[in-house]
Amino acid sequence: MQFTEHFFTQQKSEKGTFLKQDHNWQTLVLFCPKKGAPELLYFGAKLPADTNLVALHLSQQPSTPQAMLDEPAPLSLLPETGRGWLASPAVEVVAEDRAAWSPCWELEQTLEQTHGYKLFLRDTNAELSICLAIGITDQGLLSQKLTLVNQGKSDIKVQRLAMTMPVPSHFTKRMSFYGRWCQEFQQNLAPWFDNWVQENRAGRNSHANFPCVIVGDEHFSELHGEVYGMHLAFSGNHRLKADYTIEGHRYLQAEALYLPGEITLHSGESLTTPVLYVSASETGLNGMSHQFHEQARSITKLDKPRPVHLNTWEAFYFDHDMEQLKALADAAASVGVERYILDDGWFKGRNGERAALGDWFVDETKYPNGLSPLIQHVKQLGMEFGLWFEPEMVNPDSDLFRNHPEWALQLPNYDTVLGRYQLVLNLANPEAYAYIRERLFTLLGEYDIDYVKWDMNREYVQPGTDVAPQAHAQVEALYKLLGELNKAFPQVEFESCASGGARVDFGILQFTKRFWASDCNDALERHSIQRGFSYFFPPELMGSHIGPDKSHTTSRVHDVSFRAGTALLGHLGIEWNLLEATVEQKAVISSWIAQYKSVREILHTGNNWRLPSADGRAQANWALSKDRQKGLLAYAQLTMPKQAQPLPVRLPDLIPDQLYKVTVLEQGPMPHHLMKKMAEWWDSPLVLNGASLTKLGLQLPILDPESLVLLAIEATSAK
Repeated sequence: MQFTEHFFTQQKSEKGTFLKQDHNWQTLVLFCPKKGAPELLYFGAKLPADTNLVALHLSQQPSTPQAMLDEPAPLSLLPETGRGWLASPAVEVVAEDRAAWSPCWELEQTLEQTHGYKLFLRDTNAELSICLAIGITDQGLLSQKLTLVNQGKSDIKVQRLAMTMPVPSHFTKRMSFYGRWCQEFQQNLAPWFDNWVQENRAGRNSHANFPCVIVGDEHFSELHGEVYGMHLAFSGNHRLKADYTIEGHRYLQAEALYLPGEITLHSGESLTTPVLYVSASETGLNGMSHQFHEQARSITKLDKPRPVHLNTWEAFYFDHDMEQLKALADAAASVGVERYILDDGWFKGRNGERAALGDWFVDETKYPNGLSPLIQHVKQLGMEFGLWFEPEMVNPDSDLFRNHPEWALQLPNYDTVLGRYQLVLNLANPEAYAYIRERLFTLLGEYDIDYVKWDMNREYVQPGTDVAPQAHAQVEALYKLLGELNKAFPQVEFESCASGGARVDFGILQFTKRFWASDCNDALERHSIQRGFSYFFPPELMGSHIGPDKSHTTSRVHDVSFRAGTALLGHLGIEWNLLEATVEQKAVISSWIAQYKSVREILHTGNNWRLPSADGRAQANWALSKDRQKGLLAYAQLTMPKQAQPLPVRLPDLIPDQLYKVTVLEQGPMPHHLMKKMAEWWDSPLVLNGASLTKLGLQLPILDPESLVLLAIEATSAK
């Protein structure tokens, strides 16, 4: 990892104090007025060390328009309605004994930290204090969070506690995300001259509400332009906002969304927000992504290559037969699989989706000798063993619910609302928490388990059992449980799956090392899903599997090479009954798995680019090692191109005067019905310098829709 330095300087004026943090390539400048909340003066590419911060602040002071307040409130990091901020404030609380709903902050103390500052503020009238922790991470992201303290004698109810990120006034374009089950992380690009709000009330993030938004200049693209990317590191209800005010202010806000009456602070108690991450890039969306990817890698700290998975779900569903499971393990090992995961259906009474969730005991009918015989068979084949759980859920048709219906997250005296025939277990209930904790600790202690696929398959409805909602407490209890499991079983790797990609964020990433991006293994759909995922997360965290010939979510049929090449772009796995695959298909899979093993270091430790498509009909993914010696290009033709020939693909960031050898690693069936003649360089290695590959690129062959080629680019001294 690149050595990172942080330098801190301070300048004072009659109006307040200026704080400056310099990172390797970024600068943060804050202005702390003598009265009022801190302001973000600058965040972006590094400023000169001797920049006059007082003059910089002066240069940004606006005129005062007619027909407005005599002293319009500035856009601060804690917007204050009490000082005249008329848009969205940072803090909204209610107290019965004092006016706490419109605080005005004054700075009390500034502490310099390793990666930034802690700024302590207070409103003595409202009897509130707040700490703003803000600074640049080693990876170049701006990180901030708030901690609010009730300094009064009576309770307060917190309605909102939002972090605010001012952005440059010339950022006039917004990119947000939407989706549904089996079509997550879809991108929406729009002009930004309005108030955009995303609210998530599903309890988890949900398929529709990925907690991220991107804003930038009018012409930003994958490779060019200025952008800010914002991500809220939280796995529950949230609100994101991108606002444009009549005064010309542009800002982003992010917060955990509290349901009515959910958060009460007694005297002396505090509430801390999730972390907000913001990236500033002058090299377009890819530059933004590189910073987020490195932040994710610094959290997960993966210490070994990402093993090839085989998951049993689409092979057998709930039909568990020991001999078939062992035979599938044999077939998996023969094609190069390194980790075998036993999915849903292994526990007592679980023969379908309508029963047994919560009864986490091995089914003695299916497994009379427990799981050990299967685990031992898998281990003898040289593979790791993983197991599926859904600890946050309970079926009404279960021993757990029959014995403890009060443990379900539902309001009494109302009709029960089921989702996938299940309810949410109230982990904020100490007894329910203790039961689930004991079951997980017992099973992980008894069996030699390397991996847990942690699923979560429904949203919250009426998430409470009493007067106040408990959706936020549920997320906190989940984090606590995962933290205890990580500490007790450091050898176990956890995956976050929520009916596919409904819980993908940097909050749960503190405890997990893989996301299941979508339940959809249709290779065509997967390209847009995986592209959306890649804006904030690197490929090694993205579960991506080779499905069967016919997709079980779309009924499309794809060539095995297209399915394998698409899956290779993430953390490769198989979700297919290999016992039904032909000899030829197994040979193709084995070849692609071998290629994955040869290139996963480049994909999973290097920089990854999304390359633009001239007509939007293809997608190209480019990975380059940090030393810029080895690269990998995956080019997928998704639909029919608009022109007769694909346009050359240019490869960023190669060393201009370094020679590179270009080799075809894998290709799907070549469509000779579309070409009279192949590209002349295709059948033999091509040697070009980096400048040529970056500025002119490669002319690729004409491909059928839904097909893919894989090329290696490696530094060479041979001419």
